[in-house]
Amino acid sequence: MTIELEPQKSNGLKNFRKMLLNHWKLFLFSMVVFIALGKAYLMVATPQYLISSALVVEAQAAQASPSSAFAGGLSTITPAENLKNEGDVLRTRNLIQETVKTLHLNVNIFSGSGLLAQQIYDESPFEASISNQKVDTLKRKIYKIEVINRESFHLSNDDDDLEVNGQFGKAVKLPQYDLVIQPKPHAPIVQSVYSVQITSEDEAIATLLKNYDAEFSDKTTSAVDITLYYPNAKRGELIVDHLMRQYLKDNISTKKAKIDSMLTFINNRIALVEKELSGIEGNYEQYKADNSIADINEQSRVLVGNANDYQNQYNNQQVQLTVIYQLEKFLKDPSNKQIIPGALNIQDGSFTAALNDYNGLIIQRQKKLLSYTEESPLVVNIDEQLAISRENLLQNIKSYKQAMEAKSAKLGDQSSLAKGTLKSVPTKQRSLNDYGRQQELKQQLYIYLLQKREETALAKTSNIPTSHIIDNAKSTKDPAKPLKPVIYLLSALLGFIVPFGYVNNKTQPHVIISSEQDIQDHTDVSIIGKIGHSTLSNRVMIEDSAKSAVTESFRTLRTKIQNILNSDETQIIMVTSSVNGEGKTFISANLANILAKTDKKVLLMELDLRKPKLSEILNQDSSIAGFSDYMQGTLELDDIIKRTELNENLFLISSGPVVSNASELLLNKKTKFMLDTLKEQFDYIIIDSSPMGLVSDALILEKFADMTIYICRHNYTNTEQINLVNQLKSKDNIENMYLVINDVDFAKAGYFGYGYGLGYGNES
Repeated sequence: MTIELEPQKSNGLKNFRKMLLNHWKLFLFSMVVFIALGKAYLMVATPQYLISSALVVEAQAAQASPSSAFAGGLSTITPAENLKNEGDVLRTRNLIQETVKTLHLNVNIFSGSGLLAQQIYDESPFEASISNQKVDTLKRKIYKIEVINRESFHLSNDDDDLEVNGQFGKAVKLPQYDLVIQPKPHAPIVQSVYSVQITSEDEAIATLLKNYDAEFSDKTTSAVDITLYYPNAKRGELIVDHLMRQYLKDNISTKKAKIDSMLTFINNRIALVEKELSGIEGNYEQYKADNSIADINEQSRVLVGNANDYQNQYNNQQVQLTVIYQLEKFLKDPSNKQIIPGALNIQDGSFTAALNDYNGLIIQRQKKLLSYTEESPLVVNIDEQLAISRENLLQNIKSYKQAMEAKSAKLGDQSSLAKGTLKSVPTKQRSLNDYGRQQELKQQLYIYLLQKREETALAKTSNIPTSHIIDNAKSTKDPAKPLKPVIYLLSALLGFIVPFGYVNNKTQPHVIISSEQDIQDHTDVSIIGKIGHSTLSNRVMIEDSAKSAVTESFRTLRTKIQNILNSDETQIIMVTSSVNGEGKTFISANLANILAKTDKKVLLMELDLRKPKLSEILNQDSSIAGFSDYMQGTLELDDIIKRTELNENLFLISSGPVVSNASELLLNKKTKFMLDTLKEQFDYIIIDSSPMGLVSDALILEKFADMTIYICRHNYTNTEQINLVNQLKSKDNIENMYLVINDVDFAKAGYFGYGYGLGYGNES
């Protein structure tokens, strides 16, 4: 039978559960605190209602019928581009600015004051307005209104130290403007506290733009979704409704402006044709009266009919030439920026295309002027395109005119030839026909223009915009921001994450040692002493009457050293560390001092030759009569041994002048001879060496030492430097090495350093 073993849970999950069980009070407390903070935020946060609506934007494409051309204009803009332009208009600052001005959105009324104040609108018992503005830009001000009775109120502003009593309906004169508080008709005024916030229109516009958006529902539809976040639902609906109505109103105004431009052009043409027609009819009437013409000779009908065929063709050419001349004259004036009718009986494809391009640019320019000024780069760019399009159109007119003139000349010649055959027809008859034809030509042109004017006028009377509202503004029932479930969820998450991060950080392996356990986790070298933390400025602080924790720490260290060495022979103790700043010089001096107090002759040797500091601590000059002088043969051994002021049993050999070949001096044979000689004179020799983590000098001296004390400092030495101890023991075979922990604050969970230098050479 096979027994299935239940899979063991991962150590990570076990540790996680253990952490929760061990610190459940912390997690519970943190959760309660953060949820309370979330609730406090919801109490002071301004609620934002979501107001939404929708409208359909319809693109105006170019149409072929003459009436449509005059009513809507010919355009080279595609329907998709037209829709995008309309969407941009809905987001323009001009539209928002008009809404802010009309609805006075820079003046807001709140129920209450301070952080808990809530914006009100319909429920407000009064209206606030400003007049007689005295500055160009208004600074944001919040005035506290305390209703006294139905006639008066108290107005105050702490920032300006303002305290004034006012009456409803009468202006209160303020530094920036006059403020009028007007009670609403039939609205009861209760004694309560309100606030009135007044900002500049630019700030109100910026705030509205930040919370307002108009976007197409998707790429395949022309429906635009309008959204607004606003702290008061009723007023937010009013704002969105006004925005849509104003957009539709502007839409109609734009349409009528284009039609007015067309009507101006047509009326000018009608006036000119009417004048020409009146002149022709007057001349015709005068000619018939002068020549007493009453009837036409029947015999000339056949010949006249042949001539009429040529003349009719010639007249058609003249009609088109007349239109071309007038259009050319109109285009040569750069100040004319009006749409040119497309249906002018000019039968030329390239001309029609050029005319459509020109009209499209005119329409685009008029639309851009709704949002930009004439100096705007967008409008200037269109003007430059208009100039190019006008030149192209004039070139087409010129080519077309030349062709028509040539054809007209040819028809004129043919007509003249036909008329030459009518020698038998009286000259008067021919003149009558000429007058009649001219009259008919002008009448046709006049009637055509009248028809176009009526069609355009009918289009102008239409008040139906190209866009329409499909959803009126509607607010959400509850505030859309901030969302209570989301805030509480985030608060709960923070209530868990913060203590989790704290506990996790505390339980992570420390890079900097902060406890004895941190050292024991990284090395098996014995710890024989822990020196306490002290804030005293005197670095050598061991005195006969001292009862401090630091003094006791050194006494304990002295006892352990004596127990370990346990010999009546002279002992050499070398003190080193990983890097500077760990306190090896401090411990060397105090260890020597505490040993000297046992009536033992102790010698301190300053063999940190590169950056000596021991002499300075003992108020000696390291550059006078020291180790380097003896090694170089300038002084004898007895000349460099100095008695210290601390204790009559404590002596010092300074480093001497700093040399560049410190390692070579230590490797000299005189070093061993010197130490052997000194061992005959002293009970203890304490060597303050260089840090092992920086230079190799300490390794040279270690072979002469009976004990090597390696200094670690709490909240300073890192775990990588502890690994150096293991390497010295395993690779360099240092068996007589022991650890001393410096700067331990026994009274606290955390430890602090001496603060007397972190750079090598500043403190050893």
